[in-house]
Amino acid sequence: MNRDEILRRFEGVLDAALADEDSPVGIPVELLGEPADNAARCDSYALWAATTALTQEVRLQGRAFQDLGRTLDGHTEKVASELKAAYAEREKLLRADAERRARKEVLGQLIDLRDRLVRGLESARVALVTSKTPPRTQTFLERLVGAETVVTGPGTDAVGALIRGYELGLDRLDQSLEEFGALEIHCEKQMFDPRRMNAIETEVSVSAPEGTVLEVYRSGYEWEGEVFRTAQVKVAKGQAG
Repeated sequence: MNRDEILRRFEGVLDAALADEDSPVGIPVELLGEPADNAARCDSYALWAATTALTQEVRLQGRAFQDLGRTLDGHTEKVASELKAAYAEREKLLRADAERRARKEVLGQLIDLRDRLVRGLESARVALVTSKTPPRTQTFLERLVGAETVVTGPGTDAVGALIRGYELGLDRLDQSLEEFGALEIHCEKQMFDPRRMNAIETEVSVSAPEGTVLEVYRSGYEWEGEVFRTAQVKVAKGQAG
């Protein structure tokens, strides 16, 4: 075997070794080929650098989330304290309103009781007048000394005691109304005030100017700077023409 034959056979072996092989079944051909850009190849340093950058980013994001959590906690506590203060103030207002409504109801009952006592006192005074008997005929001695004797009926003392009881009850009730802060509206001989008075009757009067209150049928009251109940009065009016 000469040299040329040996070279020819060696070239055949090299050509067979370097010949393209068929791609394995199921694997795309492009995955087995060489990348077009050598810069896209990934080495250990590039992988380490990317991992380090990703780690730093994760740390920064974690710190940001921690700061956000602390901020949200502070806002939550602030909102909770504001809500607590708002509810406490609302509860305080509701309690004050309930107390005021209760006091107003009690005040109305006291004023109604006073009206009843006033009517009872007036009736007792009328009964006292009608229970008195005319004076008896004086004797000669009584006429001589100028004595004046009036004999009253048997029920006069009882009616007088009743009147005294009404008066004591009214005095104590007026003290309670004053403690409540209720002030009676003074109307008699005053000019008519439609905000505090209610004219239920008018009468022609030559002795009082027109619009003057002549008589009070029901007392009015003011409470806490406002009219609690208007007074019912009779008002003077001018003559026709």
